Amino acid sequence: MQINKPDRNFPKAKSSYDLNKYVATFAIAALFLIMGIFIGNYLNNQKVLVVDEMQNNLKYELMSIELQDLLFKQDPCHTPITFLEDTLSETSDKISFLEDQLGKTNDQVIELKKYYSILEIKHYLLLKERKDKCKTNDTLILFFYSNEKAFIEESEKQGYVLDSLRQEYDSNKIKIYSLDVNIPLSIINYLIDFYKISYQPSLIINDNLLVGFKTKEEIKENILL
Repeated sequence: MQINKPDRNFPKAKSSYDLNKYVATFAIAALFLIMGIFIGNYLNNQKVLVVDEMQNNLKYELMSIELQDLLFKQDPCHTPITFLEDTLSETSDKISFLEDQLGKTNDQVIELKKYYSILEIKHYLLLKERKDKCKTNDTLILFFYSNEKAFIEESEKQGYVLDSLRQEYDSNKIKIYSLDVNIPLSIINYLIDFYKISYQPSLIINDNLLVGFKTKEEIKENILL
C-alpha cells in the first residue's frame, strides 16, 4: 500500500502570497504618503504665493497713501481718506487666516504684518491730524496686543470685544487699529514708549490709556460720538 506524501510546497506558496500582499500594502501606503507630501507642499507653495501677492499689493498701497498724504495736507478737513479702510479690513482677515494656517510666528506672516502695521499707523496719524485740526468727533482706538503665552488669551478676548464694537458702531465714526507689540518695527516701539504701554492688551482711546482687558461697556464709557 502506497502512502501519499504531504505536499511540502503549499506552505511556500502561502508564504509567497503573504509576502506579495505585504509588499502591495506597503507600496500603496508609500504612494499615499508621497501624494500627501506632494499635496502638502503644493498647498504650502500656494500659501506662500498668497503672502507674496499681498505684500506686493500692500507696497502699492503704501505708495498710494503717501500721495494721498500730500493731498490731505492741503485740505485735511475735506479730503477723504476712506479708500484704504477696505484694504485694511480685507488684509486683516487674510492675515488672521494665514496665522491659523502657517502659525503666528511664521516669518512670512510677520513680514506681511509689518506692511499692514505701517499702513494702519499711517492711516491713524492722518485721521488723528484731521481730528485735531478739524475738530471731528471720530473715535480712534489703538489696540496693543501680544501673541506671547502670558498675554495671548486676554489679547484674543479683547480682539473679539473690539470686533463686536466695530460691528455695532458706524465705521465712519470709530476706527480700530490692531498693533502686535512683538512685530520688529521701530514705529511700533516708538508708540509703545510714547503711550507708556507696559501690558497687553492695552487700548489708547482718543489718547487715553486703558490697561488690561476691558469689556464693551468699559470701552463705551471712553467713546465720544
